[in-house]
Amino acid sequence: MFCSKCGTQIQNVGGVCSACGTNNAPQQPQQQQQQFTPPQQSYQAPPQHNIAANPATQAEIEAAESKSRASLAMGIISIVLCWLIGVPGIILGALAISNGKKARTVLDESHYFFWNALAGVITGSIGLALSIVSTIVWLVTFAGLSALLY
Repeated sequence: MFCSKCGTQIQNVGGVCSACGTNNAPQQPQQQQQQFTPPQQSYQAPPQHNIAANPATQAEIEAAESKSRASLAMGIISIVLCWLIGVPGIILGALAISNGKKARTVLDESHYFFWNALAGVITGSIGLALSIVSTIVWLVTFAGLSALLY
């Protein structure tokens, strides 16, 4: 082996040159820095909860459309009636929620009446809550009046 600086012959491999003092150890290749590359993941759309394994028949779709219309109408009526008479508002609110949920299981989100059914569930929930509060207020009011009269 020869010195890398002055060219003098060196007896032992990887030793120091006796002529110039250069360390002639065999150089190890520098390790390349590994860069982190995140694994590539493909995007998967979340499953849609309203698409059934068997597509709905036309009769089922028409029934769901009818239920969605009825749900919205009953929800609106339950809100209107909640302050006048509480019990019909409670009944109509519960029916609006039930019909709306049934319609949403048949219809998918691209169908217009799906959103009517959702609106029916929301208005039915609001009407039901207001009717319950109204009924309690009327009961407390009548109980207070009857205590004053007797």
